[in-house]
Amino acid sequence: MPRPRARFGADIAPPVATAPDLAALAQDHAFVALAYGDSPFLVGCLASLRAQTLASRIIVATSTPSDRISRAAADVGLSVEVNPRREGIAADWNFGLRVAKTRFVTLAHQDDLYAPRFLSQTLASFLRRAGAICFTGYEEIDDDGYPTSSKISRAKHLIEALTLGEARQASGLRARAYLSFGNPLPCSSVTYDLQRLENFAFSADFASNLDWDAWWRLMLAGETFVRVPERLVGRRHNALTETSRLLRDGVRRVEDLAMFRRAWPAPVADILAAAYRAGY
Repeated sequence: MPRPRARFGADIAPPVATAPDLAALAQDHAFVALAYGDSPFLVGCLASLRAQTLASRIIVATSTPSDRISRAAADVGLSVEVNPRREGIAADWNFGLRVAKTRFVTLAHQDDLYAPRFLSQTLASFLRRAGAICFTGYEEIDDDGYPTSSKISRAKHLIEALTLGEARQASGLRARAYLSFGNPLPCSSVTYDLQRLENFAFSADFASNLDWDAWWRLMLAGETFVRVPERLVGRRHNALTETSRLLRDGVRRVEDLAMFRRAWPAPVADILAAAYRAGY
């Protein structure tokens, strides 16, 4: 008899205990859930943040306030911080970083789910290794929260395996290799140490690849990326996401090519961009 499918995170066991210094570090961390429009997945995202084994502040931030967003936040006892200036994704993400007012910030994407150990594993890694950001592995999930797979997610996992292996941190040439064949680093899995990134901001020059651009700039600045290989974020790809809209509008294709040309001569970049696009 086939084994029943388990939803993302159901088989990821929580830690037996939480170290006192880890709990103290969590007091200087905030999840900022970036809400946009009327996503049906926001409720699940907020529930997964509430279910973390390590308590932390949770904030809902939006530039598109609505009754649906307000109800989703109120159902779990949260208020909504409204960005009065609707100026695009970069502005929303930068607003999220500012409104947290903590040293460590995770910009949680409304369509995604976070395994119970996401925060504890992330902060434990920051305790062991100094870095500007810490990122975890991710699993692609369907609309019902079950693990699934696509050509692009398989390609990104392959890039990560070939360039990082079991490494728990990346910088210099290793980080450059990791970011040169695509963008395998999902922004929703990243936690920022704003004590090291005092002047950090996402660039409004990008609508789709503002995260890839940010990682590239951090790599060139010599920053270290701390890594948790375990897949602790469930990421959705469907027609409702902003990424899907940018793909349909052709924005992603243009921005992918621009990023590949940072890493490679134009002829090589064009080939890689075409191969990368074939996986969408």
